[in-house]
Order: sequence, then C-alpha cells, then structure tokens
Amino acid sequence: MKISVKELAEKINGTVIGEPETVVSGISDLAHASENDVSFILGEKYLESAKNSKAPVIISDFLEKFENKILIRVENAKKAYIEVLMEFYPPGRPEAGISKNAAIGKNVEIGEDVHIGGFAVIKDGCRIGDSAVIMEGVFIGENVSIGSSTIINPNVSIYTGSRIGERCIVHSGAVIGADGFGFMPENGDIIKIPQIGYVEIGNDVEIGANCCIDRGAFGPTTIEDKVKLDNLIQVGHNVRIGEGTLIAAQSGIGGSSKIGKVCIIGGQVGFADHIRIGDNVHIGSQAGVSKDTTAGSVVTGTPARPIMQTRRAEANLGKISGIIKKIKALEEELDGLKKQK
Repeated sequence: MKISVKELAEKINGTVIGEPETVVSGISDLAHASENDVSFILGEKYLESAKNSKAPVIISDFLEKFENKILIRVENAKKAYIEVLMEFYPPGRPEAGISKNAAIGKNVEIGEDVHIGGFAVIKDGCRIGDSAVIMEGVFIGENVSIGSSTIINPNVSIYTGSRIGERCIVHSGAVIGADGFGFMPENGDIIKIPQIGYVEIGNDVEIGANCCIDRGAFGPTTIEDKVKLDNLIQVGHNVRIGEGTLIAAQSGIGGSSKIGKVCIIGGQVGFADHIRIGDNVHIGSQAGVSKDTTAGSVVTGTPARPIMQTRRAEANLGKISGIIKKIKALEEELDGLKKQK
C-alpha cells in the first residue's frame, strides 16, 4: 500500500508540516524504519532516536517542527499510531464456509458468513452468531453460544453451557468453563465437589493464550464487556471481572472474588478467594492481594498495600544491615562497660 502524507494526515486528523505529497508505504518504529516508512515519537526521550531514524515522516503530539523530517502533528500520537497501523494492516479473516473435516452436532444454529475450520468440533445445541470465526481444532461443548464477529483461535476448548458475547477474541490454548477448584478433604480422603455453573463473557472481550476461566460452582463466572486478559491467567470459579479491566500475564484470581470496573492489574498478581476489589484500582506486578481494596486505590507489594507505604518499607529494608552493625557495636560497648564494673 502506498499513500501520500497528505492523505494519511487526513485519515488521522493531523496537520502536515513539510512536504505533503511525499509517499510512504509502511509504518515502523524509529529503530527499524526504512526510507519509505512513517514512524512516531511518543516522548522527548526519543528525540535522538527520531533524528537518527531513516523514517522521513514522523507522527508527534508535542513537536511543532522537526528539522529534516516531515511532521504530522496530532492530538494523541499513540492513538494516531494505532489508526495508521490499522490503515496499513487491516484485520483479515478467513473466508466464510464450513470445513468438510469439521464435526457439527445436532440442532446447531450457525449464522451467516461464519467460518468453521478443519477438525473443529461443535457439539449439540450450540449457537454460532453471524460472521463468527471458529478456527482449526477448536472444541465447543454442548449448548454453548458464541456471538457475532467473535474469533475463536485454534485449539481453544469451550466447555458445556459457556456463553461468549460479540466481537470477542479468544486466543489459542484458552480453556473456558472447566471445573472450578472445588474439593473437600475428609478423613484422609479428598472429595470432589461438583461444579454445575457456567461461564459468561460479555462483548468486546479479549482472552489471551492459555488462559483458564473456570465455570461457577453454582451460577456464572462472569467476564464483563471490554475486559482484556493477557496470556496465562487463571480465573477461579464464580469470579466476576468488571467492565474495561485489564489484567497482565500470569495473574491468578481466587474463587468468588470480585474485581471492579476499569482496573489495571500488573503481571503475576495473586488474589485470595472471596475478596472485593473496587472500581479503578491499580495493582502493581507481583502483588499479593489478600483483602478487600477500596475504589481508586493504587497498591503493590506482598501483602498489597498503598504504593507509597510499600516503597517506604522497601527503602527501609536497605537500612537494616547498617542498623544491625550499630546494634552490634552498642552491644560490644555495653559488654565493655559491664567488664569495667
């Protein structure tokens, strides 16, 4: 694809400072850009990299001019960068149709323009919405519903009764609706507690590779609209994750915990079961969350505490060796005084 700087600026509502008829054919970061690429600068610390970049065109939201470069001035460079990426690399989808190698059960409702790949298995009573994509090797259990324009990538397993909304993306290896971790130790034995609930996932949700979302013991495990889960996340039975929350990789959420709306959760965060996290909470990576957290909090550490409190505690750790030396010196001084008596 080739496009003039003027045309590109119009698409991202930007202003050209420099030669508007210059043509670009790609987008790249500053380090890897060629003479035919547009690139972007997201802060002053990247100015030197931008000067040395081969990219002739730079997108920025803070520069007024750039010597020897054509500048596209925008209000939000990161948003513009995403829009340009979508322009050069529009999302594709496989052609509609059902592979002859797919196994489709009884009473399955399949909408228009659906793609079902080879060796996918769709059991009885399922509903697949218009323009949905079911890739190769997907397993879909009985009475599952999948909304329109949702993409289920290869080798995903969706257990019986799960409900997935519209425009979702589920990446490879994810398991939705497996049994929750319900067991009762008794007299040296371990008794499995039947898990008879289900999983419900809202619209515009993205679930990373190898995530596991357990069914409820009773009722649903719920992922609300616009939630984004990174890879390798464990969601326990009857958890509820609020709308617009983002969770980074390798986090685990204990059963029946509730996470509020628009939260940002770092990687490798561990949540105890049956806790409540308010709306708009930010949790730092590797935090251990063992109790309820109020709305708007910023916490980190193990146990998770307000971030400034955790930082003070960590700063004090570095002083411990010096304090120990002083204590030993005082002890020696006291011993000397005792001997003088």
